[in-house]
Amino acid sequence: MKSGWSKKWMVLTVAMALCVALPLGAVADKAPKEVKVGLMFGLTGAASPVGPVQLDGAKLAIDEINAAGGLDWGGKKVRVDYVVKDDETKPDVAIRRFRELVNEEKVHVVVGQTFASITAALNKQVKKLDIAYFPVNVVALKMFDKKEIAPSTFAVHGAAYSAGFGSAAYIVKNMKPKKIVFFGPAYAFGKDQWNGARDAFEKFGVKAEYLESPVGTNDFTSYLTRIMEMEPDVVMLAHWGNDAINVLKQTYETGLKGKTQIFFNWMTNVFGAGVPPEALEGVYSLMSWYYDLSGFEDKEIVEQGRAFAEKFSRVYGYPPDPYSAMAYIGTQEALRGLSLAKSADPGKVAKAILDNPTFETMKGTAKWRIDHQPIFKYSAFIVVGKGADERKNRWDLVKVVGAYTGEDYLPSLDVLGY
Repeated sequence: MKSGWSKKWMVLTVAMALCVALPLGAVADKAPKEVKVGLMFGLTGAASPVGPVQLDGAKLAIDEINAAGGLDWGGKKVRVDYVVKDDETKPDVAIRRFRELVNEEKVHVVVGQTFASITAALNKQVKKLDIAYFPVNVVALKMFDKKEIAPSTFAVHGAAYSAGFGSAAYIVKNMKPKKIVFFGPAYAFGKDQWNGARDAFEKFGVKAEYLESPVGTNDFTSYLTRIMEMEPDVVMLAHWGNDAINVLKQTYETGLKGKTQIFFNWMTNVFGAGVPPEALEGVYSLMSWYYDLSGFEDKEIVEQGRAFAEKFSRVYGYPPDPYSAMAYIGTQEALRGLSLAKSADPGKVAKAILDNPTFETMKGTAKWRIDHQPIFKYSAFIVVGKGADERKNRWDLVKVVGAYTGEDYLPSLDVLGY
């Protein structure tokens, strides 16, 4: 009798030891009946030109997983559903609706955002709430600081700093201007671009003039007239949302475009299609991706882009915006994190992503850095606007003339406290 109990105790002890020895991520949480994703973008307000195309990209990623049978969760296929919220491009609204997604809708992960200021506000909420958060817009550089980034926030689109750095580096290396004016808005998206551009200018020993417009400016005429009087060789524009469309239009209407080279730092299909062809023709820009990479030297990337664009267009009837593509990638990564972790626990999701940082995209292979932003094979593409005579249709906006590669596109980890 005593011997029998000893054997049972030994078996129990060994089993307990094995459970303790197994890594946390090795044991799957019980698979839910469905995985629920919170999707929240600026569908109204200043972000409204871009928010809807982001939403379409995110929904496509979810629909594809469901068409393949569902998300793999510890060997079981689970359907993915989503709940959509509009942050109205207002931080207070975004915080309230973010909390609704987590506390009332009980979502397993949140994907979203269109404006950097809102992402920064929600990153602070993530530190208080039990959720993994995957913003898919370009965010403020400060958010990637080691002391600032929430442990379960992963921002696939990087920082506006990189858009400024990449644009400035291209201008200096390829256009060799004698005088540059940087014109941006007095909010985080523009200021971060200036920080990146300034670092690039310092690296290459070049100086530039800085000019900014206050938040809420709709008529940029006085600023553009002043820039014209400065007689620069290149003018960098760093505006966003409705501001971007307005400043591009007015650059053409004031005649500034006819007197100098315009470089719009961070272009989207939405912005390009929002201005007359004459306003976009000959304007150089940086884009995180473009749906038609015809002529680009990497044929594999051209084909991957074409395949994604065709798939997206069949569903929505228009070609994907760069922000559609990045929302698609970010949603895929959010769901990959849940699948790898076999859990919605934000700590387990974060560990799973960092333990398996490499993923494939239509921008080439990407890898998450320790600061929770990824480096892509092609970080961004250099494009130039087409005139009316060159266009095949209303979405045939630009042609790709190059790409930005290399890790200097991202700020150094030292700067961010790592």
